[in-house]
Amino acid sequence: MRRTALSDIRDTLAELDIPRGRVVIIHSGLLKFGIIEGGARGILDVLRDVLGPDATIVMPAFSLTFGETRIWNSATTKSEMGALTEYHRTLPDARRSLHPFHSLSVIGPLSGEIVSGHCASSFGPNSAFDRLYDLDALNLFIGTEFVGGATYLHMGEERANVPYRYMKAFPGAVSDANGTLVDETFTMYVRTITDEFEYNTDWSGWWRDLQEYDCFRLTDLNGAQFCVSEIKRTLDIFKDIVEADPFRHSRAFPRNAHS
Repeated sequence: MRRTALSDIRDTLAELDIPRGRVVIIHSGLLKFGIIEGGARGILDVLRDVLGPDATIVMPAFSLTFGETRIWNSATTKSEMGALTEYHRTLPDARRSLHPFHSLSVIGPLSGEIVSGHCASSFGPNSAFDRLYDLDALNLFIGTEFVGGATYLHMGEERANVPYRYMKAFPGAVSDANGTLVDETFTMYVRTITDEFEYNTDWSGWWRDLQEYDCFRLTDLNGAQFCVSEIKRTLDIFKDIVEADPFRHSRAFPRNAHS
């Protein structure tokens, strides 16, 4: 099995020339690295070293199975986004935003400002993702691809009110960090799916489009992709394009058909 040294991850991150002291949300896929020296703790130590002691480190702590379970507890529901995100979520100084689908785990000086944001929808006004936009956060993905590494673009779809999605309510038992049930029904801006058809988006098309605007700085380590982008700038470009042409890369397909 492949082994990856922390020094190699540190050197690869350094190639991206990431500004220190910023708010950074990190998406990760560690399988391509094999056995990583120091494990999740070692990777987080490297990230802190590269991003600086004043950086606010954010990771997705998503729990998309809420759509089936309809039970979510801020303190105990595990992140479904990989070992690094779950390790980050369980650290004593981590704070978690309140949303049963798209919560964020946050550590750093601006953690309170990010998690205090609250919105019934995943990406709506005053949500944790909206706070990332306002704070001019960076998006970093390590070892994963554009699909799965740029969740914030869904905020652009919600802001543009794209016609191929709609707001769906998901009633359920949602508890905050103190274990108190929250008297609110949470929502998500989901793809339109009927008995006859469903909308799908070709995100590879968006990847090509946004690269033309120099939205991404890229490098790799033994084939594992590293990428950093500015959330505000990239999202503004994406939103302008999708508002002008909502079906640029999204269209309806018959159910069970393949594009």
